[in-house]
Amino acid sequence: MDMSPYREMFIAEARENLERMGSDIVALEKDAANADLIGSLFRSVHSIKGMAASMEYQGIGGLAHRMEDLMDRVRKGRLSFDGGVADLLLAGADLLGHMIDDVAAGRAGDHDTAELIKKLLAYDGTTGEGEGPVSPNTPAELLSQPSEPGRAAEGERNAPPHGNREEQRTVRVRSDLLDRLVNMAGELVTCKNRLTELGKELESDRLRGTVNELAGLVRELRNEVMAVRMLPFGSVCEYFPRMVRDLARQGGKQASLVIEGKDQELDRGMLELLTDPLVHILRNAVDHGIESPAIRAAAGKDPEGRIGLTVRRQRDHILVTVEDDGRGMDPEALVASAVAKGLIGAAEGRGMGPQEALMLSCLPGFSTAGTVTDVSGRGVGMDAVQAAVRQVGGALAIGSELGKGSRVTLRLPLTVAIIQALLVACGNLTLAVPVTAIHRTVELEPNRIRIDGKRSVFDLEGETVPLVGLGRILGSGDSRPAGGLVPVIAADVQGGTVGFAVDSFLGQTEVFVKPLGRPLDAVRGLAGGAILGDGRVVFILDISTLVTPIERRRMVSTHQAGNGIGGKAA
Repeated sequence: MDMSPYREMFIAEARENLERMGSDIVALEKDAANADLIGSLFRSVHSIKGMAASMEYQGIGGLAHRMEDLMDRVRKGRLSFDGGVADLLLAGADLLGHMIDDVAAGRAGDHDTAELIKKLLAYDGTTGEGEGPVSPNTPAELLSQPSEPGRAAEGERNAPPHGNREEQRTVRVRSDLLDRLVNMAGELVTCKNRLTELGKELESDRLRGTVNELAGLVRELRNEVMAVRMLPFGSVCEYFPRMVRDLARQGGKQASLVIEGKDQELDRGMLELLTDPLVHILRNAVDHGIESPAIRAAAGKDPEGRIGLTVRRQRDHILVTVEDDGRGMDPEALVASAVAKGLIGAAEGRGMGPQEALMLSCLPGFSTAGTVTDVSGRGVGMDAVQAAVRQVGGALAIGSELGKGSRVTLRLPLTVAIIQALLVACGNLTLAVPVTAIHRTVELEPNRIRIDGKRSVFDLEGETVPLVGLGRILGSGDSRPAGGLVPVIAADVQGGTVGFAVDSFLGQTEVFVKPLGRPLDAVRGLAGGAILGDGRVVFILDISTLVTPIERRRMVSTHQAGNGIGGKAA
């Protein structure tokens, strides 16, 4: 029988089982007697073995079967789950991963499984002498045969029930088909907006009623399509506890990862963009945040460091937070390192507040290479993190307390395709700003704007905020009448709030984000484009990148009283 049509399904399900195995193994190291985790781990290994046997991948099946043997001894109480078992199973999972990668790439891998199989069979938790060694020359075909009668049947009895109604209604769909559905739903949103505008022009009650009905159907279709793309956060974080464990052990540390919000569903596109940034953040937390057990004990801390990864939904956006209880970040050391690397000037560094200093870690080139300070390495990969967050119209914030730990928070939209945006007018331009990137909007009376040195500022929630003209930054000028209220978008710009004055707020709307092609994709401050209901093309702003931290200081110090808000003195 030709099994090639099932190859992709095997690869996907095998990788899911490997991720689950890694998570269960790390969890069992903390709770070795947990029968549910032991059963879950056994079923994952058994599933890989069974699928590999069906696909006639004998090498994969043979190794998985001997890992199953080891877990069966643990499950029956003949062997305790200890660090040795964990190490062997993790080594087996890594090797299985490489072998499955070979299957996915269509290449004939050359992996020697005999030595690991020998260790799996021999391990008894003490001397390493177990059920008898296996010759390195033992064929994989023989190693894949059941060692105990009825093992397969027993494994099936312990596996989740198959054939129920819920599983019959679940099918695998290629991701590119889902992407096309989302694009079509987005185009329907654009058409719906155009019909709404047309209904206003024609002043037809019948047309307006039909368009309203269509709008409801499009909204429902969009929600259903987006729901199909939604995946639980746990689908991408199963590997993270294993990664934290391995990094800590390599550095002579102890660290555990606690994940909250695994069931929180996110758009698949968002999850794909989120995975690499989280890897960077978690690596930094272990490498540069968590101290050695001796240092932690001397500071009165638990020898084992704790890292928390939390995902929660807050109204129309997602908050992802990584928090550790390590050494924290020293703003003064960060400034000194940035000055030494030539990333900022000494005068600029002296004027930076703690929050601005923490955001220096996101500057490209800010790293620990050749540096011996405890905190200077916290910037490794953070520039990539910020770039990924900006790509989806999100925001990043860093908090830290020296000696107590650090916290990185990502504020992200629910989806990367269809977003809520605020439309604003700046001179002859209409622009869209993602709602998730806005701290708040205000309309300032002229007397609330004052001059501080050579800059325009205003007070917002107890903070003095610099005020600059969005139209001036973009070169579009402005057409706001003098003396009226000043519409302002307050947004976070790498550690400090900046107010961007616009001519007017045009309202909030739903837009379908389209990526920009060359050369516009290289223009700082642009996150994409969209088509409005009246056919106009608008740019979607990445407002947090319009002003860099250094430019922010220079801009607000060189703009005269009214230059930042349209040329009129405030």
